[in-house]
Amino acid sequence: MEPHTLELTYPPEPTSVARARTELCEAMAPDLQDEEVETLRLLVSELVTNAVRHGDGGDPVEVHAHWNAEVRIEVVDHGRGFEPTPRYGRSDEPGGFGLFLVGRLADQWGVETTDGTTVWFVLQRH
Repeated sequence: MEPHTLELTYPPEPTSVARARTELCEAMAPDLQDEEVETLRLLVSELVTNAVRHGDGGDPVEVHAHWNAEVRIEVVDHGRGFEPTPRYGRSDEPGGFGLFLVGRLADQWGVETTDGTTVWFVLQRH
């Protein structure tokens, strides 16, 4: 498969979550299996939601997608950055499980806090 790249920018507002999810999944679906698209949909939703909530609110949220033998997604906000910590607490409490889901569903993931926050994940193609 030939490598593909998609670079998207969104305003830091809640409606950007659905836009990012829809635009990425529509662009990538022809090259992915249905199960991969559903995992992508969930993880993009979680990371863009976090970027909108925790970014500085003034700068746009960036989404970088690269796919061929694997899928790599990077979501960038220009907030202060953070160190990821495991989620503790009751499972029926709302919120706070986005990075937990990324850790469970992605083959690799990480956080970079230089010049804002970049959270990335990799899905190996099946």
